[in-house]
Amino acid sequence: MSAFKFLLTPKWIVVTLVCVAMLPAFQALSNWQWHRLHARQTYNVEIQAEIDQAPVPISDLLAFNDESRVVPDKSQWRTVELTGTWLPSQQVLVRKKSLESNLGLWVVTPLKLDDGTVVMINRGWTAAANSAVDSPVVAEVPKGMIEVLGRIRDVPARTKPGPTDLPEGQVDRIIPMEILNSPDTLSNAYVEMTASRPESKSSEIRTLPEPEVTEGAHRSYALQWMFFEIMTVIGWTILVRNEFKEQKKVALR
Repeated sequence: MSAFKFLLTPKWIVVTLVCVAMLPAFQALSNWQWHRLHARQTYNVEIQAEIDQAPVPISDLLAFNDESRVVPDKSQWRTVELTGTWLPSQQVLVRKKSLESNLGLWVVTPLKLDDGTVVMINRGWTAAANSAVDSPVVAEVPKGMIEVLGRIRDVPARTKPGPTDLPEGQVDRIIPMEILNSPDTLSNAYVEMTASRPESKSSEIRTLPEPEVTEGAHRSYALQWMFFEIMTVIGWTILVRNEFKEQKKVALR
């Protein structure tokens, strides 16, 4: 063991301690990515389960609280059917929404159902105008009764004040009660339209894609951190071996 006494020098103590400290750090990062992978897999199963369910009238899901109408918390991605009339005067455009790397806006039009409930309908994406202060021209929605098919999307609570300098008719997020503050407004969700009858999309409005049910890169990242952990051990071993050989050469001179 005297040949390895160089490991007790300050330089090698520091190198060894750094390597030892890196091992649990890499392992923790790997475990974190595995945890995110498992969480994503669970989330994907939940999404797919909702997507696979047969469409139901949104009235079957509606409930009431003290201030507005709501749907159950776990309704995200559920396909629903709605029948009502458009409220074009309350239509808004949601800023800074990209589609296939193109900047644009969501077109959100309230739909008043037969029972009086007002649901925000995201009719799709449209390209931005030439200027951030201008709104693109969107064709008018058809009048009369409309049948809509779409996916329920949750509305996260706003955690900080919204901007106050937006052009008229534009908003930064879909917050139903900010668009139409009424006890009849569905407050905790909106619907992402996939089809309508009669057709309520024009050529400048594109349907939003289905949710992407993938695992992401978490598995490869987890394996990457494990690889770094292994390479740290191998690297330290190689450094020690090379130093041992060098010390042996010096001793033979």
